[in-house]
Amino acid sequence: MTDKVPVTNLAGVSIAIDARTIRHPGTGVYGYLKGAVQCLLETHAQVSLLTNFPTDNYQKLFSAAEWVAFGSRRNLIWDQYDLPRLLRKRSFDLYWAPANNGIPFLPVKRTWTISTTHDLVPLKLPKMYLYRRPLFALPYLLWTSAAMLSSDTVFTNSESSAHDIRRAFRRRATIIPPVFDDLPSSAATRLVPVDIRNKTYVVYNGGLDPRKNVPNLLAGFAIAAHEWQGLRLVLVGSGYTTFDSAIENLGISKKVVRTGYVDEETRWAIIKAAVAMAYPSLYEGFGLPLLEAFAVGTPVLTAANSSLPEVAGDAAVYVDPRDPASIARGILELRDPEIAADLRTKGMKRHLHFDPAVSRERLVVELLKAAQRGKGRSSRRSHV
Repeated sequence: MTDKVPVTNLAGVSIAIDARTIRHPGTGVYGYLKGAVQCLLETHAQVSLLTNFPTDNYQKLFSAAEWVAFGSRRNLIWDQYDLPRLLRKRSFDLYWAPANNGIPFLPVKRTWTISTTHDLVPLKLPKMYLYRRPLFALPYLLWTSAAMLSSDTVFTNSESSAHDIRRAFRRRATIIPPVFDDLPSSAATRLVPVDIRNKTYVVYNGGLDPRKNVPNLLAGFAIAAHEWQGLRLVLVGSGYTTFDSAIENLGISKKVVRTGYVDEETRWAIIKAAVAMAYPSLYEGFGLPLLEAFAVGTPVLTAANSSLPEVAGDAAVYVDPRDPASIARGILELRDPEIAADLRTKGMKRHLHFDPAVSRERLVVELLKAAQRGKGRSSRRSHV
């Protein structure tokens, strides 16, 4: 692993960041924002975090940054009206929207704007996200179009997402793997909850989004558990009571454990003690849970679609996520100790391939380039 602090320095560069996702701890966009802001502060950038809600409960996370709360609580009004007014009033070198939305349609000429489009999942799975969800579809199409048409620079997380962006919008995206904190290589077994400690279980740590494919995972697990006696499925996090009926109908009520909310240390301990992490997602812009499993030596089961093979390489058992029988066969394959041991070794190597220090350096270099382009554009305008 390389040094944590990037070599490149952003001293003197002022960066305004849409920080509204700071209210959603535990999500991928929260982790992305948190890691990026910490990186920028370490490289001496002048960071201003912009929100449309009071920030008293969040300021201690980044006390070295300026917090600016303003404008409407309605996000579209904030994006398209309040935010441009602030950017015209203040003299930032860069404005960065790191969570798919937050770019004004009308250009703010004095500030170089950067968007991060993590993925185009709703466009790739429109039946699931757009066709019957107009209250989501219309804002999504607006903010995605604004990011593609009005951003000066577009960031994304993977070759897969960059390819999707290029095909859909004819727009080049700069690929920077997620800037996350160093993942732990160990976790204390004593922190595993008592009801699953020393038990044989597969862990799922992906959340409730429809593309995460929990119903098919449950169906596949039910098939595998019939043959693999004593096997359990542990669902980490809150909200899984929505699947109670499906779990009961599959006859696996006594084999599925819902942890509810757990702190980070406990979450890591649960992942490390699992016989495998199951992540048969239908589509991903990156797939950070795979790296989390690799970091603590847990074998991975996932799907061969989108960015998942790009992240997992040869360090996973691949299944058809739409076929419960395929998921079951993948789970049962991990019962073989030689296969599991091989995947642990390959997973640790794969984890090192995504060194977070490299991502941090890449991010800082690209932001410095953007700041220089922005200053060059302003200089040209001043001579017109």
